[in-house]
Amino acid sequence: MSTMYDLVVIGGGPAGLMAAKTARQEGLKVLLVEQKKDIARVHRTCAEALVTRPHCDGETVTIEGEKIVFHANDFSIPYRGPWIEMKRYLRISPSGYKVTIEREETPVGMIFNKEILLENLLAEVEKSGCEIRNETIGVRAVNAEEGVTTTLQKNGIQGEVTSKIAIAADGVNSRITQSLGLNKERMFFGTPKVISYILEGVKPAIPNAFIMFQGKTYRGFFMPKAPRKKGDPALHEISGFSEEIINTFMTEGKVSSWFKDARVVKKTSAVINFYAPIHEPLAGKIMIVGDAASFIEVYVQGAIMYGFRAAKAAAKELREGNGLGDYVKYWQDSYEYHIPEKREEAFRTALGITNLMDEEIDYLFALMEPHKIKSYYDEFDAPRNLIAAIKKQIPGMKKERPELAAKIESVFQSTIEEIFEKMGMKKT
Repeated sequence: MSTMYDLVVIGGGPAGLMAAKTARQEGLKVLLVEQKKDIARVHRTCAEALVTRPHCDGETVTIEGEKIVFHANDFSIPYRGPWIEMKRYLRISPSGYKVTIEREETPVGMIFNKEILLENLLAEVEKSGCEIRNETIGVRAVNAEEGVTTTLQKNGIQGEVTSKIAIAADGVNSRITQSLGLNKERMFFGTPKVISYILEGVKPAIPNAFIMFQGKTYRGFFMPKAPRKKGDPALHEISGFSEEIINTFMTEGKVSSWFKDARVVKKTSAVINFYAPIHEPLAGKIMIVGDAASFIEVYVQGAIMYGFRAAKAAAKELREGNGLGDYVKYWQDSYEYHIPEKREEAFRTALGITNLMDEEIDYLFALMEPHKIKSYYDEFDAPRNLIAAIKKQIPGMKKERPELAAKIESVFQSTIEEIFEKMGMKKT
């Protein structure tokens, strides 16, 4: 007779590991499945930064010794790796003009080593007695009379497991979400691909900063990466939409001198099916958790938080019969991308600036360069303050560059759907 689990968790990233750990602490019989051989290794591009803004997605996260503390949800996780204080969050125009976000009181964000974080979480899952199957793909999950039947695949061979409840934490390109038909009503924004180089030997003129390079010639990101341990060579990551673009930028770009002695130590990438968030992340007894339900991502801290809440909801459901709705409500109330105004602010800045010509970005950033913006490294507070700073320049811009002022105001008055429609993206 096959084993009946209380909970099957599909995906061994931050959300899945936290869900499995928490469910075992609640006394549930848990199976965790993950397609990677080495669960803690990171092969996909990830910013690996803690958002320090209070009440981010309803939660305030701080660092206390070798722990990351989640204050609203009243739990902590171990992290025994190094941290890098992110001092600034900058946008740099093609000619080198800078828009700077910084804080005097605290860093704008904290950079961690994700592999160490996953190792620390995985050790706790293993210690809990959770059954783990690596190199195993969660192909689909189906609600059945006895609970949930999940089809798994390892080495090309498929089999089924049954559980009372299942959690799909299998990432932004979730097979389970797709198999359940939950993507049909989500707005689809495209499938961007990001390539990243992890580098040694970079000598940035602006240290400890997350930098967005803006323009048609090169559009990408640059940031420090936390090493395995203190004393290891400093690491930096540069990301773009192709290796050719990155290589050209490093050798011929405005800051090519930074990369004169750089050496690539690792390459990562990410291909993202970019959807609007799922409003109700529940299909029968199957919960959709973390990036699988989100608008690209929920940050690493969000994945951990939602994995925790989903496991608590599963335990309550099995004890009292009414727990899954708690998770749905928490997701709807806390995840900020559900709020249209916040979603629009985030993308008005990203897409509004992206659609400007290089010369227009130079003009705008030159106006803003003397004025520092106080905010955090995040997707809501930073765009809101950036929009406010841009709006202060509109009156003068109307006298000098009325067409550009009208172009920017048009973006700020558009909904996210209208902005994406102009870029040729549409609802599936």
